[in-house]
Amino acid sequence: MDERTEKRLIAFASQSVRQYGIRAVRMDTIARDMGVSKRTLYKEYKSKDNFIRTCLESYVDRVGNLFRLLRLEAAGPLEYLCALTRAFVDNLYKAELPFWLDITEHYPHVYETIWGIWMSELETAVGECLQGRWLVDGLDPREYVSALSTLFYQARMAGSPSQSVAYSAYLMLRGSMTMEGILRF
Repeated sequence: MDERTEKRLIAFASQSVRQYGIRAVRMDTIARDMGVSKRTLYKEYKSKDNFIRTCLESYVDRVGNLFRLLRLEAAGPLEYLCALTRAFVDNLYKAELPFWLDITEHYPHVYETIWGIWMSELETAVGECLQGRWLVDGLDPREYVSALSTLFYQARMAGSPSQSVAYSAYLMLRGSMTMEGILRF
């Protein structure tokens, strides 16, 4: 399979998974809708799990690129943390509820991979802001990020509008800033 076809397949499958969940996406549907044979898909990936793993690896690469881009565009660590937090909230809303329900209940390794890359980057960004004294002293990056991300995730699962969650993220982040951080913000 050529690289262009593989990228198109992964993009299509990733969108289908985000919209309907992993369990609802079928290899024969992907093959039919993308104009390739089901046999070709199984020859290339061997199983649906391998194909989903390839989609997940592609997602991890895209998110890594997003982190680098946000860091390059940010004026400093505090601006990066704000942009990263917004991107995290946006990411929660890029996938429909069936996807989140599916991965939390049936594909915990997918959930842990997605959650892990975001939590690690957010913790690093919080740590950098603590070093710059832009966030209140004594804040534990892991606990802070865990509490905020869990709150945002629960709000997403409860059907809260994305703008409400994004505004809450802004207020919570601002409430954690020192005066120097607020003035810089």
